[in-house]
Amino acid sequence: MDRTKNELINELEELQLKHAALEKKYDEEVSKFKKCEDDLRYRLTFLEGVANSTIDGFLVVNPYGQKILQNQQTIDLWKIPKEIVDDPNGMKQVNHVMSMTVDSQKFVAEIDYLREHPDEKSRDELELIDGTVLDRYSSPVIGPDGKNYGRIWTFHDISERKNAEKQLIQLNADKDRFISILAHDLRSPFSSLLGFSQLLKKELRHFSFEKIEEMVESIYSTANKTYKLLEDTLSWASGSSRKITFSPTVTNISELINEVADILEPIAKAKRISIENNSENELLVNADIFMLKAILRNLISNAIKFTDKGGKIQVSALQDHVNTTIQVTDNGIGIIPEALEKLFSFSSFHSTKGTANESGTGFGLLLCKEYIEKHGGKIWIDSQENKGTSVSLTIPNCLK
Repeated sequence: MDRTKNELINELEELQLKHAALEKKYDEEVSKFKKCEDDLRYRLTFLEGVANSTIDGFLVVNPYGQKILQNQQTIDLWKIPKEIVDDPNGMKQVNHVMSMTVDSQKFVAEIDYLREHPDEKSRDELELIDGTVLDRYSSPVIGPDGKNYGRIWTFHDISERKNAEKQLIQLNADKDRFISILAHDLRSPFSSLLGFSQLLKKELRHFSFEKIEEMVESIYSTANKTYKLLEDTLSWASGSSRKITFSPTVTNISELINEVADILEPIAKAKRISIENNSENELLVNADIFMLKAILRNLISNAIKFTDKGGKIQVSALQDHVNTTIQVTDNGIGIIPEALEKLFSFSSFHSTKGTANESGTGFGLLLCKEYIEKHGGKIWIDSQENKGTSVSLTIPNCLK
């Protein structure tokens, strides 16, 4: 039957009340969802911040190997361009990463293996073409339901550690080589010293004054060479361990060359070798005087050693707005190309007899290299067999 007007009005009022209650409940639910959304966004912001502040890179992929998430460190380690990062396909990034590895076949083989064994963990090292070495680790993401949801890859830059390991290996090799060379070079002079000393002890009263003088001269010469060996060895060892104090000061390079040439003049005179100083008189250089003297002494000594009697040695110094270049040139026997490449290598280090059968310590050029590098300069050698040798070095005018 038809409802009365009052009944309809009452029903309308009930519906309005219910609508108002539903609207209120809706507003409350929307407010809750908005609060949850803001909270999630807030947490996500910090989660992204944590992810991008880690020193390791990480990459999350689904079971099919497609990229889901990666942090900024991964992008930086692999030097991934922005247009590739933003590519939704992901294949461009895979191709880019493969092109960055030294051994791309190894890279692909590991991924293929894990595709066939999705529940296994993995760890290996990757070398990139820019010299970076990465420790790569991956672990599957297994849910509470036992389902495989993908894999997380992490990348840790171990380049410094690898370089340190290489340096340690080289230092150990150098140490063994150093001990071997030192033992070899010391054995001969000490045998000579002991032999002459023992002979003098037993037969002193039976020798003539001339013979005694000759033997004493030999003992002195041997002791002097042995002391030079010890001096050079200790200087090289101290330089290698960075124990020598570097104290640069402004000095006249021409005067320094003359001073060193005067010290070595008796040795040069014995072989009738002339030493010419062709540097400018007022040329100033900012250098450690002790080291520069040692450099000049070794280079000029080497020139004398490998120059025949009657030869000539020229020492020059030039200066531009950047460097001071010092050059020691001789017209001696020169150096064969094979030996030239190994002169500054400790692993192939050896001492060579001079033109008058002079012996040397063998540490001279190593000392020069150490000292020049302390100045921030460089040293190089040009030589032709039987024509002569030119040793050049630079010292920056403004030392750091």
